[in-house]
Amino acid sequence: MLLLDNGYSPLLSLATAAYEIALAARALRSPGRPAVRRPIAALLLLLAGYQLLEAVACGRTAEAIWVRLAYADVVWLPPLSLWLLVRYTRPAPWARRLVLGSFGAAAGLVVLVFALPDFVTGTVCQAVVATYGRGTPWFHLYGGLYELGLFTTVFWGIAALARLGDPTARAHVADLVAGTAAFMLLAFLTQVVASRWIDPSLPSLMCHYALVLAVLLGRTIRREAAR
Repeated sequence: MLLLDNGYSPLLSLATAAYEIALAARALRSPGRPAVRRPIAALLLLLAGYQLLEAVACGRTAEAIWVRLAYADVVWLPPLSLWLLVRYTRPAPWARRLVLGSFGAAAGLVVLVFALPDFVTGTVCQAVVATYGRGTPWFHLYGGLYELGLFTTVFWGIAALARLGDPTARAHVADLVAGTAAFMLLAFLTQVVASRWIDPSLPSLMCHYALVLAVLLGRTIRREAAR
């Protein structure tokens, strides 16, 4: 196994990124509605982008710009997931405006990531995960809004499943909800269990476990192509 001097192996990140990029390319080429395929492709490319940025950050631990880019990348995952729900469920106009507001919040968080010099104070890379030093209370605002977006995706999706009549839309929503809930739960559990030995950051854990979401989005792509 390829190991860097700090004991971190980028192989998992690189393999996951390659898979997610391949799925994104398939989403863009496959038949189906562009309004569904393109957000899925964007989600997959964001997940792949984080994997690549983590691998670079762990190889260049003195260069915080790569960690900032990773945080700026992954913050778009909740708004894009919510936008996919809009495409699947066609909600009321107020819900669409709420989702557009989530994109504005993500843009504001990107500004914080780059504007605050102590947003990230360091990186410790172990095995296949990264731990980022959090040097500012604004980091907790970032984490809180990020997790709020993910929980909104899960609970809005569950509510939509109760009223959707279209079986394809129901299956698409179920894939998104199951994938999001799975990587969140696995990341939280791993952080609790692994905290006895290491302190992996939730963004690192979530994006590794988001491979589950990528696999389910691959199923969505196939279903969308066949409809």
